[in-house]
Amino acid sequence: MLRLWACLLLLRSIQAVPFYGDSSSEESTELKESSGSTESSDISSFMPHLTHHPLPLHRTLFAPLAPLQPLHPLDPLEPLHAQASQRTASVWTGPGSIQGPAPIPLAPQRHSSHLLPLYSSGFDTEFVPLEHQQPQQQGRQEPAGPVPAQTPGGVDQKPFNVETITTDVNAPNPAIFFQQQFPFFGNEFFNSFGGFGFGATQEPWWKGPNVCTEKEEDETVTSATETDETVDTFGQERDGVSSVVRSPLFGQFQFSVNSCAEKPNKHVCTKIVNQNGKKKTLTLTRQCCYGYGRPRNADFTTPCEKIDIKDVEATASDMGAKQFLESARSAGELAEMLGGGNGKKVTLFVPNDAAFVEYRSQQQQDNNVEDAKAEASKPSIYKLHAVLGEVQLEDVQNEKLLQTELPDQMIRINSYQLPAALGLEPYRYAANCVPIEKHDKLSEQALVHTLGGVLKPVTKNVMDIIRARADMSIMRTVLEKTNLSAMLESDRPVTIFVPTDAAFDKLEPHLRRALKEGRGCASNILKNHLLDLTFCSLATVPGAKTTAYNLLGEAMLLNRTHLDKNLTGPAPIYINNLAKIIDADIMGTNGVLHVIDTILPTDSALPMTSLMTQKNLTIFQQLLDASGYADQFDDLDNVTIFAPTDKALQNTEWARLLKEQPEGLNKNQDLLEFLNYHVVKPMIKTCDLTEQSLPTVSGSSVRLNLYSTHALFSDVMNRATVNCARLVHFDDESCGSVLHQVDRPLAPPKNNMLKLLEANPNYSKFLELVRKANLTQLLSNDSRSFTLLVPKNDVFEELTESTEGSKPSDPLGLVKTHIVEDVVCCAGIIPTNWPFVRSIESISGQHLRITRDRRPKIENAGVTKCDVVATNGILHEINDIIVVRPQRNQQRPQLIPPGAGYQPQGDFDVFF
Repeated sequence: MLRLWACLLLLRSIQAVPFYGDSSSEESTELKESSGSTESSDISSFMPHLTHHPLPLHRTLFAPLAPLQPLHPLDPLEPLHAQASQRTASVWTGPGSIQGPAPIPLAPQRHSSHLLPLYSSGFDTEFVPLEHQQPQQQGRQEPAGPVPAQTPGGVDQKPFNVETITTDVNAPNPAIFFQQQFPFFGNEFFNSFGGFGFGATQEPWWKGPNVCTEKEEDETVTSATETDETVDTFGQERDGVSSVVRSPLFGQFQFSVNSCAEKPNKHVCTKIVNQNGKKKTLTLTRQCCYGYGRPRNADFTTPCEKIDIKDVEATASDMGAKQFLESARSAGELAEMLGGGNGKKVTLFVPNDAAFVEYRSQQQQDNNVEDAKAEASKPSIYKLHAVLGEVQLEDVQNEKLLQTELPDQMIRINSYQLPAALGLEPYRYAANCVPIEKHDKLSEQALVHTLGGVLKPVTKNVMDIIRARADMSIMRTVLEKTNLSAMLESDRPVTIFVPTDAAFDKLEPHLRRALKEGRGCASNILKNHLLDLTFCSLATVPGAKTTAYNLLGEAMLLNRTHLDKNLTGPAPIYINNLAKIIDADIMGTNGVLHVIDTILPTDSALPMTSLMTQKNLTIFQQLLDASGYADQFDDLDNVTIFAPTDKALQNTEWARLLKEQPEGLNKNQDLLEFLNYHVVKPMIKTCDLTEQSLPTVSGSSVRLNLYSTHALFSDVMNRATVNCARLVHFDDESCGSVLHQVDRPLAPPKNNMLKLLEANPNYSKFLELVRKANLTQLLSNDSRSFTLLVPKNDVFEELTESTEGSKPSDPLGLVKTHIVEDVVCCAGIIPTNWPFVRSIESISGQHLRITRDRRPKIENAGVTKCDVVATNGILHEINDIIVVRPQRNQQRPQLIPPGAGYQPQGDFDVFF
C-alpha cells in the first residue's frame, strides 16, 4: 500500500494540477499570461480564500510539488472565513463552443461568520452538465453564458439553493461514477490511472458531434412547511435565504450531482432547485439533431450520423408499407393525414403491405362486395392511423392514449419489456394491441411506424363487447350479479379472459350453478380472469413463459407454443397450461378482451366442496353431499373448517352408513351436527392461531392448543391441535374461508372428568382415591381445564400384590400428582434427551418429565390411551402409578464433607 501511494504522489507531481487554482503555482501564471483579461479576472476572483491561502491536506496531497519548497502537510492552517462569491450563472453550449462576452456576476452573497466548507456553496440557477463541472487540464475556465436576468431596479437575482438532487447512473464508467461521488479528487486523479485501465474514458454519443440540446424549466410553489429549512448537496442546512445555519462535519462530501437517464437516442438530466417555497426543475435533453440518428441497439459511444431522409411514401415503401399510403392518396386523404400542408409534425401508424392486403381481402369476402369496398375507402380508416405531433415510442409511457385525426378515436400504446436472453429488441410495442413492427423512422413529412395489422375504430368498452357477444351470455350474467361489470365499464385499463358459454358446461354442476347465481366464490373465480392492465398477446414470445398477476394476486402463466411448419397463422397461447386463447386482442376503449375455451380454476376461488374433492377429502365431501347440505356449506363465508382425512374417517360409523345406507343420511340431524362441529367462525389461518376455545356452528366449542417440536427452541410453536386432533395439512383458502385437515374426526364432549371416571369401570380404584382425597368437586368444575393421568384398576392390583395388601398412605398427594392444570395432548409430547428435558407441573407442585419412546411417557408411566376429551380437559390412560423422583439437594456441593454425623443426600454427595 505504501508503494502504491508513493507511485500516486510521483505521477501526480508530474502531470496533475490542483482541482482548484492556486495563484502561487507556475501553471496558473502561465495560464494568466496565455489567456485574455476576462479569463484572468475570472480565475483570480474565483474562490479567493483558496487562491491566497494554503490548501488543506486532502487538497494538496495530489498537487504538484514545488521543487524548492519543502512539503509541510501537518502545519496548522489559518481559519478560512467566508468571502463574497463572484461565480456567474452559465449555460453549457457544448464542446468546442465559442465563448461570448464575459458574463455579469451575480450579486455577492452576505458575509458569514461561520467557517466556509471545503467547497463553494454557491449554486447557479442554470444547468451545468456534469462533465463540464470538472476542471480542464490547464486550469479552470467558466464557459460563457447569457447575461442573467435583472430586476427592474437593476439588482441581479440571487441563485436558488439546491434542496435535493438525485442520481441515476446508467452503466457508468467507474472513473466517472467515482468522481460523481467524490469530486474533490478532480479529473486528473483518475487520468493518472490510465495505465491500469481505470481512467481510460470513452466519450458517450451525447457528448459528440451532431447533438442538439434542449432545456426546459418547470417552477412550482410548495407549502410553507416545506420551505422552513432547505439542504444543499453539500449537507449545509440553510434557513431558506442564504445564511448558513449549520455545517456538519461530514457534510463536505457531494454524494449526488445530477439525475440522468439515458435512452437509445436521448440523454436527459434533471436538476431540482428550491428556494423560499419555489421549486424549479431544470431539464436538459440531448438528442441527435434533425437529420441525424444512431443505429438501433448501438454502443453508447456510437455518434449521431447523417441519415437519409426521404418522402413519406418512399420511406413507407422502404419499410414494406407502401400500399396503405397509396390507397390513402387514391382516396384523397393522404394530404389531410399529413396535416394539410400547415407544417405541423405528424406521426403515421402505417399497416405493412401484407396486413393491408389481408384486410382488403377480408372485406371483399363479405356478402356485399360493394359495401366492403366502400368500407375500405372510408376516410376514417386512414385518419385513424394518423396522430398530430412527433411520437417517438421510447418517450411514450405504457397505457398512453393518443388522439388520432379521427374525432373520438384514440390509439392506446403499450410496451412490454423482453428479457435480454432472448436476443431480441428490449421492448415490444403495440398500438391498440396491433404489433408495431418497425418504428421511429423519420421522413420529410412525418415520423413513421409500421404495424402488423390494420387499426379499426373502437367504440365500445369491454363490458359492452361482452354484452354484444351471443356466446358470452353466462359470463355477462355472472359479471352483472357480482357487480364486477362496473369495473369493465370504467376508464381504467383492464384485461379480461372471457370463457365462452361452452366453457361453463365443462364445470361441475354445483359449481356451474353457484356461478350462474352469483353465489359463493363467483366473484373470486371472475377475478382470476381479470388483470388491471392492458395485456396484449404481443407480450408472449414463442418458447418463453410470460407471467401476469390477476386481481387475486395470483400468477397467470402464459405460454405461446411453437407453431408447426405445416400450420399458418399465430401460434396458440395457453394459460396455466389449461385454457387456450381462441380469439385474442379484441380491443375496447378501456382495455382488451381475450376469448378462452376453459374456465381458469384457482384454489382460493373454488367452492369448499370442490376444494375438498381436490384435496382428496372424499369421505367428508361425500357426507356433505349425502346430507343434502352441500350448498349451504358452499355458501358459508369467513369460516374455518377442520376436515378429517379419509384415513381418519374410513373406520367410523359414518363411513359405514355412507357405504351401506347412503339414503338414510339425507337430512340426518345427527350427521348435520357432526358436520357443523367441524366448522368454526371466523376464518383463522395457522399464523393467527392461539390457545383458546372457539364456538362451532353446531353451538359447542373446540379447544385449540399449540406446541413446539423443537428440542432447543421450545418457545417456537409449530404444531397445532384442535380437541387434540393434529393439523396435518392447513391453510387451503376457499373464497373467504380456510380449510385445515386433521388426523381424527371431532366429536363434542358430553361429560366432565368426574363423569368420565364414573362411566368407566376400569377407573373405579382411581375414582375411590379421588373421593378419599375430596377432589370430586375439582374434577367436575367446567371452568377449568386439566390433564388427568389415570392408571387402570390392574395397575393398582399389581401394586397391592407387591406390597402385600398395603394401600397408599397419602391418597391426596397421589391423586394431585396425576392432575396437571393444563391441556397436554399426546401430539405435544415429543422425544427429548438431556439436557433438553421437558416437564409439566402437577397441581401438587411436582415436575413430571415428559418424553416419547415407543409411546408417550410421563415420568415412569407410559400412556396407553391418549386424548379422551372431556368438557373440562382431557384424560390419558397410563400403565403405572407415577412415582416422582426425589428432589436433589439444591445446596452447592461441598468439597470438604461436613462433620461425622453427615449422611449422603444425593448423587453429588455420594460421589464426593
